[in-house]
Amino acid sequence: MLKSNFNSAFFFTVIFTVVSSCVQGQSTASKVLKLNQKGQLSLVNYANSGDANSVNVIPDFSHAGYKGGGVSIPTVSTKIILEPEKGDQTKRLQDAIIQISNLPLDENGFRGKILLKKGEYEIKGKLTIAASGVVLAGEGQGKDGTVLVATGKNKQILIGIGTDASIVEQIDQTRQRITDDFVPTGSVSFAVERISDFAVGDTIFIRKEPNDAWIKAIGMSKYGWKPESYRIDHERIVTAIKGNQLEVNIPLVDPIYKSYGGASVAKARINRVTKQSGVEYVRMVSRYTSPNDENHGWEAVKIANSEHCWVRGVTAQYFGQSCVTILKNAVFNTVEDCAMLDPVSQNSGGRRYSFNIVSGSFNLIQRCYTRSGRHDFVTGGRVTGPNVFLDCYSTNASVDTGPHQRWATGILFDNVYSNTIKVINAKQNGTGHGWTGAQVMLWNCVSQKPNGVVAEVPPTAMNWNITTRHSIGSSGIGKVLDAIFGGIDTKSGPRSLYLKQLEDRLGVEAVENITIPEQRKSNLFNYLSRWQGES
Repeated sequence: MLKSNFNSAFFFTVIFTVVSSCVQGQSTASKVLKLNQKGQLSLVNYANSGDANSVNVIPDFSHAGYKGGGVSIPTVSTKIILEPEKGDQTKRLQDAIIQISNLPLDENGFRGKILLKKGEYEIKGKLTIAASGVVLAGEGQGKDGTVLVATGKNKQILIGIGTDASIVEQIDQTRQRITDDFVPTGSVSFAVERISDFAVGDTIFIRKEPNDAWIKAIGMSKYGWKPESYRIDHERIVTAIKGNQLEVNIPLVDPIYKSYGGASVAKARINRVTKQSGVEYVRMVSRYTSPNDENHGWEAVKIANSEHCWVRGVTAQYFGQSCVTILKNAVFNTVEDCAMLDPVSQNSGGRRYSFNIVSGSFNLIQRCYTRSGRHDFVTGGRVTGPNVFLDCYSTNASVDTGPHQRWATGILFDNVYSNTIKVINAKQNGTGHGWTGAQVMLWNCVSQKPNGVVAEVPPTAMNWNITTRHSIGSSGIGKVLDAIFGGIDTKSGPRSLYLKQLEDRLGVEAVENITIPEQRKSNLFNYLSRWQGES
């Protein structure tokens, strides 16, 4: 039997303290997390901000990533090998992608890999991987590896994974109300009006449907928030039916209050055309004309309408926006061992979002590095998790890491090193960004600046700040307003919440499947700061 990688032989308890920004020196403490005698995490109920009933639990973030977490990204057999040639290679490479796309899927859901040998390939247009089981690979992300040079204009997207031919829609005639007065965070069950409409295996969307009372309760009326703009959908699969209760596969990451509008549930019709495709082991460089050029390569890789896809071993340099952007209902994707270096653009809003989950759920971004970005590890508005940033390193960022705007939920920042890390009420900033996130966990993160950690909590929700420090070697915590925060003995407790939850759910082998040896021993801050995307 394999031994645990997390040295959980010692019982530990995480003590959290709720600190008011107005009252210093007064606090209440409660046990919220502990390891039981078997070395597994045991969750203790907590109350949301403004509530008295302790009925919520921290959600399980470990479902994020390829195949729902704990599964190694596969090695796909090579079907086409290309050598570098001079001139624009867009058509040549796209033709190779189409050729692979026309092959039949094998028993594991793969068609084959295109291997680009070392050297430079100029790409003026956009490469698109729309079919399932197609991999575009190179021979390394270093300067001496396979280098794709983006030569296009007009904010070029170099590679897109996914297609708008995918179908993700709700069947409105099946919609019905959730009847519970309250469904807590971390719950996997809820009651509905007509249980006969559902069957085990159904994919459903749980839609939070807030009313004006909720907008007022969280203080967002003054910033222009409207209830109809916050009807947020959470995709789940029905795993059991008991009485009038539906049970789902992944815990909810946002509580449901009937008094604040409640929620509904509807069956979904889903056909994500692009599955198990990826980009790996290449360097992407954008060709620009001036330090503030905004008419060149913008996004290196964009994942949309896809599931169980990946980007690994990719370094993007000089792109104006991102190394990887995830959006349009993309789910269960993994981005790992990637870097975003030296973006070229104006250093202002809407630019330099190095690793950006614009929308989508159950995505894992791990072991990634950034240099000179803005919002380096970030989510967009109304993003629903779980989504996870694990063992990531940001240097020379001009603004903060964290959820960026408008009620992103169920986000874990786990061992992230950054200039500043914030989950806040942004109020009127941007376009009225307001509460950036809820049920956001900062676990064992490090901010480079004193007072660089800011964790605030909206009414009806909670955020957590666990052992996050403002600088290495310091036990200080920056500005914390009403967030549950505290410290753990990391010698006996888990270094990573994601990896510990994954181990408890699927076993030690699942952790080993997705980690490197250094990652199982300690954080990767020193490792990533030496690597810098230059494999």
